Amino acid sequence: QLQQKRTPPALPNAPLPTSSNMDSKQKPVICVVGTGNASHVFIPMFASKGYTVDVYGGYQDEAERLRTAMKKNPQGITVCDRCDPNKKRQYSGKPRKIAKDPKDVIPEADVIIMALPSFAFKSVFTTIKAHLKKGATIFGMPGQGGFDLVARTILGERLVNGEVTVAGIIPMPLNCRIMEFGNKVDLASVKFSYDLAAIPSDNAKPAANLLEQLLGTKVNALSHFAAMALHASNPNIHPARLYGLFSDFEEGKEYKENPLFYETFDDKSADWAQKVSDERIKVWKAIVSRMNIGDPDEVPSLKKYIMAIYGNQIHDKSTLASVFHSNDGFKGFRCPMKKKGSGWTLDFENRYFVEDIPEGFCVYKGVADLAGVETPVIDKILAFFQKFMGREFIKDGKLIGKDVGITKAPQAFGIKTLKEYIKFTGSTKQMKTLSAI
Repeated sequence: QLQQKRTPPALPNAPLPTSSNMDSKQKPVICVVGTGNASHVFIPMFASKGYTVDVYGGYQDEAERLRTAMKKNPQGITVCDRCDPNKKRQYSGKPRKIAKDPKDVIPEADVIIMALPSFAFKSVFTTIKAHLKKGATIFGMPGQGGFDLVARTILGERLVNGEVTVAGIIPMPLNCRIMEFGNKVDLASVKFSYDLAAIPSDNAKPAANLLEQLLGTKVNALSHFAAMALHASNPNIHPARLYGLFSDFEEGKEYKENPLFYETFDDKSADWAQKVSDERIKVWKAIVSRMNIGDPDEVPSLKKYIMAIYGNQIHDKSTLASVFHSNDGFKGFRCPMKKKGSGWTLDFENRYFVEDIPEGFCVYKGVADLAGVETPVIDKILAFFQKFMGREFIKDGKLIGKDVGITKAPQAFGIKTLKEYIKFTGSTKQMKTLSAI
């Protein structure tokens, strides 16, 4: 069950409760951004625990749609929680306020939850910047995809001066889907543990403690957002698996079927995924050595990461391939393909390509270039798929292609050296030093 575990140390300028049983007026006010699948769980989850929950819905008519749904469903949104198949339960909750204009909810928020597609971060940060409360903590999910660099670029001095904290989370906390908008949501699983990185980096531990209190699940603080950028997640999994399956692909090629992505995960794909995992860990260790930050082991291998977040949902933990194909959390997903003639072909408009490669895989490569670490396997996979995407990210073994600007690599933000990258999203002292240059 989702229960509060403990009360964390107070974040700067943000008073927190000293007891899990405190009156709601003494608990941090939470603002959930958006009305998507995860938001449908977070709203009743926090409200049912006694937190004051507001919603900022700035996208199209989502705020009005949710207000209309709340009028029809006075109990709020009901979570159909089947995380434990033997103890299924339901709970409900509703927000205090739902606003299309950020000025109506953001100024009161001690905690802001942004569980959004990575492409949405820029517009949200831009609209909420002027309304942020001093001492507010913003949690971004997913924490990869350039969340840190977008936040640092837009929020600027507010982060440098420590007025607000931005924290990225990996993995996405919930597997869930809306059953009926504003009424019911199906919650299939809550991950077993999370890693968190923060700007300023010195606020990572208190931010992790705060999220641990909110979710009732273990949260580990990373030393720097560079560890988040190089973390094991979809950018390690998806491109490597796709290359393992489709390295014979050529323009127009058709396949007889669309295979199950994870349940047929074989040793060939696992070998490519392991090589990518080894390369990104090599990059992290080089950063730790050169910049004297963090722990060489805090960026996990892919197998260790999957076992940590899926736990007993994995039935065979013997190999990297088996932690995927025997994993109940990965059942039923097929490859990013589309119908072509009597068969199937790869769909290069799918998020496995348009998000995972420029916003994750290219970040691995960009950070590696800054660290001076060669990544022949990442290079090989990136060069193979970019030509079918109509993009040029890598050129002559470096992330210097004409389309680098659409990625979330540090180079797309004008960062040219490793030292600059570490300072740009580092501690308050590091950021102030950089700002003075």
